[in-house]
Parts: sequence; C-alpha cells; structure tokens
Amino acid sequence: MNDQIQVDTRVDPKNTSLESPVATQDKLEPKSRTPLPKFQLFLVCLIQFAEPLTASVIYPFVNQFVRATGITQGDDRKTGYYAGVIVSFLFYI
Repeated sequence: MNDQIQVDTRVDPKNTSLESPVATQDKLEPKSRTPLPKFQLFLVCLIQFAEPLTASVIYPFVNQFVRATGITQGDDRKTGYYAGVIVSFLFYI
C-alpha cells in the first residue's frame, strides 16, 4: 500500500501575485455587513446617563437621614462625616 499523500505543486504562470489561491477566493466573495445592535446600544447609553442622576438624588436627603437616625448622638459637627461615609458607600457598591 502506498500511504503517501499526493500534493498538487503546480503553479499557475498567469498568477503573479504572492497570495494563496484560498486568500484570493475569499476576496471574490462579497462580505455581508454585520448589523450594529442600535437598540441594545441605546439601552446601554440610557443606563449610563441615568446612573449619575440616581446617584445625585441622595444629596438633599442624606443630612436629614443622618440626623434622624441618631448616629451622631446630637452632635451636628459629625453629620457631614457620616453623610460622606454613606454617599461614598453608595459609589462603592
């Protein structure tokens, strides 16, 4: 039995390019355009714009929340510190 593989080593004399025949055949086939997922990108942009808005809603209420919970034991000088901790934790999440 002959287990050798026959390889076609003939060269087309008219083809002067250095590209392989497979690469040239890929160029001949029209490539289909990949559609851009516009709706999904719109949703991502909407969420990206909505996040800072929701994060800034807490600012008017956080000082009142800190005073009402009694974390500062009546010392209003500590209100800013605890309000900052709460707002920082919101952005940490």
